[in-house]
Amino acid sequence: MKLFFFSGGSKRATRLTVATAIGIWILAALLATPAYVGSYVRAFVVNPTTQFLVCYPYPVEWGEGYPRGIVLMRFLVYYSLPLAVIALFYILMARHLVLSVQNVPGEMQGTQRQMRARRKVAVTVLAFVLVFAACFLPSHVFMMWFYYCPTAQEDYNGWWHALRIIGFCLSFLNSCVNPIALYCTSGIFRKHFNRYLLCRSSSTHGPRGSLSLSTSRRLHSSRKTNISMVPRTTSVGRESSIRLLNNGSSKL
Repeated sequence: MKLFFFSGGSKRATRLTVATAIGIWILAALLATPAYVGSYVRAFVVNPTTQFLVCYPYPVEWGEGYPRGIVLMRFLVYYSLPLAVIALFYILMARHLVLSVQNVPGEMQGTQRQMRARRKVAVTVLAFVLVFAACFLPSHVFMMWFYYCPTAQEDYNGWWHALRIIGFCLSFLNSCVNPIALYCTSGIFRKHFNRYLLCRSSSTHGPRGSLSLSTSRRLHSSRKTNISMVPRTTSVGRESSIRLLNNGSSKL
């Protein structure tokens, strides 16, 4: 009976997943239909001797309100709302980390290390918000200016063209910038990145006795299976023996 229940639930979950995926594709196709139907090759005249052709998704016969509405919708749906949601939850997450650091009692070394680690996580989270905002802002600024400024085509110059190209590139480089931001803000990520990039081994680097905790545990576990009894004599003449058991406990 239990097997049948889990089997039926799994089938329903699979059907729901497939139906959701199909619904997303259908919705995406419907939203892309106006651009597919209305796109055409438009000639933009730079001067009497120079012009360039582009694939333009906004037909002239559809009026000036159509491209403005599409640009505004993209600015709200693709940038403003995601940025507001991401910033809100990331700031709440960073605030929770900072407050949890303040509520940690004690002044021990482990506590201080945990506090520094949480502060670094909070800084990393806020850095991702700033990276997202900086990467997608130039493209949306250009599009809003170009379609809402009445003299945009007359005022279009090299500076606006450079902003357009930079915004276009930054929108695709956002996924590449995130690891760079993580490299700048996270010491652990930077350490492992340098080690794998330079093909360094994870053994001892630096002064003797600075082995990592995992390395020390591996060395201790490999030794304790081979040693059954270690005699030691103290400086005051008292003799005792320490027997290491297989479970890691000691007996005097």
